Amino acid sequence: MKIPWFLVKATVVGNVVYYTYAEGLWSKPEETAKLYKKICVNVAPYVKENVPKEIIEEIAQLPSVTDITSFIKTSWNQGVMTSMEFLSDLPTYTYNSSISLYEIMQKYLKDIPS
Repeated sequence: MKIPWFLVKATVVGNVVYYTYAEGLWSKPEETAKLYKKICVNVAPYVKENVPKEIIEEIAQLPSVTDITSFIKTSWNQGVMTSMEFLSDLPTYTYNSSISLYEIMQKYLKDIPS
């Protein structure tokens, strides 16, 4: 009973991976952007026709490709800036941590009875 069920699952997963590869999801970013645009153009009308308007108004619109790329660029740049800021402040963090550790050890050593 388990082997046929596994074969069904493996077949479905294999077909999904093959189809997404054939459509360009796993290739160059330009191909992925074309696939996203194709999905938006082909799926959006069916969603708008078959879903009640109350639900459509509550759901946010899918972001455009330019919005996504802009967000990724901004996020990447912010990550680089934060990393560089941390690296530039690392000596200060290290110094403050060593002073704090030194003070804790001095307090600990004074509290130990002779």
